Amino acid sequence: MTTAGSRPAVLGPEHRPAGIVTRVVVAGADLALVIVMGSLVYAGVAGARLVWSPTTFAWPEPPFWLVLGVEAFLAVSYLTAAWAISGRTYGSSLMGLRVLSHRRGPLGWTRSLLRAVFCVFFPIGLFWVVVSPNRRSVQDLVLRTIVVYDWRGAE
Repeated sequence: MTTAGSRPAVLGPEHRPAGIVTRVVVAGADLALVIVMGSLVYAGVAGARLVWSPTTFAWPEPPFWLVLGVEAFLAVSYLTAAWAISGRTYGSSLMGLRVLSHRRGPLGWTRSLLRAVFCVFFPIGLFWVVVSPNRRSVQDLVLRTIVVYDWRGAE
């Protein structure tokens, strides 16, 4: 039962929890996308330096901590927006996964942000899926989320 303007809270029986192999593939695809985004930021900074001072141009050499910080910021921002808007990242769209609340509804912005921070700074928690009878990661258990197979298009 739904009210006007809300989404159904229950999905069909085909929406079983996702396993470790699929989730690792999704994480790899999303990591690759975040690295590409970081590379585009670097290219943008280099391009701005070239435009600003073409005669003395030198490639930027940011410290390692700055590169990690920018990549972490990009990853958290990307994951938060994707999960809050559609429950899917690019990787999860490729593999037919969706992240939902424990009531099988959308996460919302706050829970999406918390989950993104948790996933970026504690990625090893994903491997709890292997021993969990419900295929839930540490992030899923703490934040009361679930990752399911869902081949429908993004809503």
